[in-house]
Amino acid sequence: MGTETGRNSDMAATSNEATSTKVHGAFPSFGALQGLTIIDTGTVVAAPFACELAAEAGAQVIRLSLPTPDIVEMSPERLQSGNGSVSTWWAQENRNKLDMVIDFTKPEAKEVFGKLLMRADIWMESSRPGTYSERLGITDEWALGINPRLVIVHVSGFGQDGDPGTYNRASYDVIGQAFSGFMSMNGEPDGPPMKVSPFVNDYITALFALWSALAAYISVQRTGCGQTVDVAQYECQFKLLACGVMDYLMLGDEHPRTGNDDPSGVQPYGVYPAREGHISIGAIGGPFLRLKSIVPGLDQDKLQTVVDQIVYADEIKENVVAWLAGLSADEAEQILSSHNIPCSKVMTVHDIATNPHYQARDMVIEWEDEVGGRVRGTGMVPKFSGTPSQVWRGAPTRGRDTDAILAWSGCDDAQIATLKTAGTVQ
Repeated sequence: MGTETGRNSDMAATSNEATSTKVHGAFPSFGALQGLTIIDTGTVVAAPFACELAAEAGAQVIRLSLPTPDIVEMSPERLQSGNGSVSTWWAQENRNKLDMVIDFTKPEAKEVFGKLLMRADIWMESSRPGTYSERLGITDEWALGINPRLVIVHVSGFGQDGDPGTYNRASYDVIGQAFSGFMSMNGEPDGPPMKVSPFVNDYITALFALWSALAAYISVQRTGCGQTVDVAQYECQFKLLACGVMDYLMLGDEHPRTGNDDPSGVQPYGVYPAREGHISIGAIGGPFLRLKSIVPGLDQDKLQTVVDQIVYADEIKENVVAWLAGLSADEAEQILSSHNIPCSKVMTVHDIATNPHYQARDMVIEWEDEVGGRVRGTGMVPKFSGTPSQVWRGAPTRGRDTDAILAWSGCDDAQIATLKTAGTVQ
């Protein structure tokens, strides 16, 4: 990974070919993506989270921060220490990254950016269409001219083209949930459409952005040709409507909001109140037949098939809710699990913090943050047997690696000093 083969020879001639593929020696070799270099100019959630996943898997992610902090950096939930204050959001979702502050409005910024792209495998950005090409003169053609093997991933609300009145609109997670049709399917039947938290459209988009970036990178290894990837947030959410789109287009059926119940009407498949807490139960087919021996009122000959679970759904739900009224969610989970019936107590973060399964799979881990000190947060997903992911350092402070990144790109000490004096970098 990270090969220079096939890149523009004129630009390559100006690079420091003796420079390592790593920005500095402290960067360890680990993970399934070791050797891959990603330039991250994303803001807020989707693109930065995609890059964080890559960084956890060993990719060298160079984050280019803007001179003014973004929403994530200014989040009010903050860790305080003798080293200052850092948002928990920033500390969790930017670990393992390298950081340089760059002012793209400065005349020298484009040249600096070009040097970085020349050595990168992937550039991932998130902005409204035209932000880079029209405002900054940084076009895809220019970037691919510098590095013909580059993968460029554009993340935006509505895509890079389309209806002239739509594609260049501003967007956030809640807008993507609404425009995609996803929001219309969530909520109680007699209530308003409901957004799903936390920022489900942003995080789903991050997964699409990363898999498509890696797919395009694999294509580069086969063809030698880079390309651009257009990731529209609303389309990522729209893709998850399952059969809802075909049901309407082909059958004329529009899925109603069903709250915590299954859209097909089968019971019990949903979330139910217990004496203490709530529990999710998914008992269809065989598990339902086992449930009949546990829940009073369900041991009836008429309740045999999945169709029966739909026809008599109200009666089944009534009996299940009545049974749960005498049990806590923990007690119900223990009984149901002992009969191999899919279920789970609706977990809170308080529950998760001490849950033995989360602990056994290292899903709540500790690491050292430069500002926050020893912190605890989410672990690695998924688990690689041969190339495990890891946290090798916490989220960087702004401009933490500017000098090292510029030296890696081929700048000498005098050039770095000039760029800092001009305010191009910090």
